[in-house]
Amino acid sequence: MAIEISKVFNARVYIDGTDFIARAEEVDLPKIKFKFADTKALGIYADSELPTGLDKLEARIKFNSVYPDFISLAADPFTSRTVIIRAPYQVWTQQGVAKTAPLKAELKGFFKEWDSGKFKKADSAEAEVTMSVYYYRLEVDGIEIIEIDTINNIYKVKGNDILAEYRTVIGGI
Repeated sequence: MAIEISKVFNARVYIDGTDFIARAEEVDLPKIKFKFADTKALGIYADSELPTGLDKLEARIKFNSVYPDFISLAADPFTSRTVIIRAPYQVWTQQGVAKTAPLKAELKGFFKEWDSGKFKKADSAEAEVTMSVYYYRLEVDGIEIIEIDTINNIYKVKGNDILAEYRTVIGGI
């Protein structure tokens, strides 16, 4: 069996349909962090933890300069924004690139923190934004890897709706 190595070397960022090609320098997709609660019970020899939900989701975008069109989007904390990141997902083998497939991350949320720029002598100005994310979907090669919708109690992994029964038990949505 040949060894395959997956790489993502580049990406393109869109915010509410505006193309930020060559302006975003770095994107941190949401970190998935589960909340756990201690379980202590008489007759059980060891304590344990059981999952109780997800921690809040955040994303970060670092820009390579100060962009007025971005600042006008980030300055309104009352309007939800959609950020789409598109990237080439490459699979490498000993022979080179065996496959290039589309990777798409979609985020919806509110810009909760942004800076107007950092200026340095003989260096590019930088600006960063932090986004409070309520919707996150990651797709690779047309396959949904994860979908999280915190407002509608949706949590899917590879299309499997993990919270379907939970939503039914609490009265559906």
